[in-house]
Amino acid sequence: MEYNEAIRYLNSFTKSGVPIKNLSRFKGLMERLDNVQDKLKYIHVAGTNGKGSVCEYTALALEYAGYKTGKFTSPYINRIEERIQINGAPISEGDLAFYISRVKEAADKTGCIDYSQFEILNAAAFLYFYEKNCGITVLETGIGGLLDCSNIIDPLLSVITTVDLDHCAVLGDTAEKIARHKAGIIKRGRPVVLSPFQYAEVNDVVRKKAGEMGSKLITPDSNQLKLIKTDLNGTEFLYKVKRFVTGMCGKHQMINASAAIEAMRELGVREEHIEAALKNAAVPARMEKSGGFIIDGAHNVSGAKAAAELIGGQNGRKLLIVGMLKSKDYKGALSALLPVFDTVIAVDFFSPDAVKAEDIASFAKQAGCAAVTAGDAETALKKAYDTAADLRVICGSLYLCGSMRGYLLNDNT
Repeated sequence: MEYNEAIRYLNSFTKSGVPIKNLSRFKGLMERLDNVQDKLKYIHVAGTNGKGSVCEYTALALEYAGYKTGKFTSPYINRIEERIQINGAPISEGDLAFYISRVKEAADKTGCIDYSQFEILNAAAFLYFYEKNCGITVLETGIGGLLDCSNIIDPLLSVITTVDLDHCAVLGDTAEKIARHKAGIIKRGRPVVLSPFQYAEVNDVVRKKAGEMGSKLITPDSNQLKLIKTDLNGTEFLYKVKRFVTGMCGKHQMINASAAIEAMRELGVREEHIEAALKNAAVPARMEKSGGFIIDGAHNVSGAKAAAELIGGQNGRKLLIVGMLKSKDYKGALSALLPVFDTVIAVDFFSPDAVKAEDIASFAKQAGCAAVTAGDAETALKKAYDTAADLRVICGSLYLCGSMRGYLLNDNT
């Protein structure tokens, strides 16, 4: 298939596919592809918040350590090729089309038409990483863990980042239920790192599962984590008396980094490679500076609280371009986010599932913000530039961040 044909084929499947109760569907597909996933080494990462940052820290540390490092993450910000990378370089359009074509051949042989987009792309990634001879792959789950198709692998090590309430319709409406899904990635005899500062019930679920699987449980010692400072230039903290610096900002990056540190130490990565990775790692739309804006994909309550804490510490008048999806707890996220802003520009053009801009504007006015709406990216940016502000932020759905980021990077303003 040509690239556009491959993308059309991928998009012919729904995002989640027909609901499943086990992983037999994806296992059947990979059997047709010679189970190439069994010939690779992995770090498997699940969690609600922090997955992208932990994947970036660990993948970069492994690259610095000399490994040819694959990375499979989701979602993408601007181009789907971002989801499949080797040593930080996205897969080419030609390679993506080639490997999706290979997966299509296998999928056609199974006779199954119920796959998800994620399954098709994950299968293509496995093939790509195997045939490009990756030494180790950092693999991020899509949703949950237990029934996520990525969970057919046997990793060197698993990482569970901060667990919070998200995707509740699929994973359950309590932290305990969601934690059971995340803990599903723990494999027998394989160590697991759990990020610190979790709900007590999350700690209990993961500890119990690790015990059942005979897995070493590693949790960074929160008593030995001390924040020195964080601002829009990065984060500095102490862990076990040693000073670390991350290029990514926010107190939550100290938490993410501590999990990555313990994971890399468990695998024997040298300290200088860990330190360099923390300092240089960057994830698009994670407090990213672009075109005079800070772009951050804080789309759930905990993410919004982290963003508000960091932005609220900055001086001057603050402006927010914001859009949220109906499927998220957008009222909870907005309640955390809005109090630190003076002016809000509400938008909904980025997705048919977006909360109406008028509803967000009304919510913002109730929170004491001056609020207007904008029907497209160009109008939103023009209104933002025309409004007096010392700090301008784009925040909310990652679909919004991708749309606005693409517009800014293409200099369309």
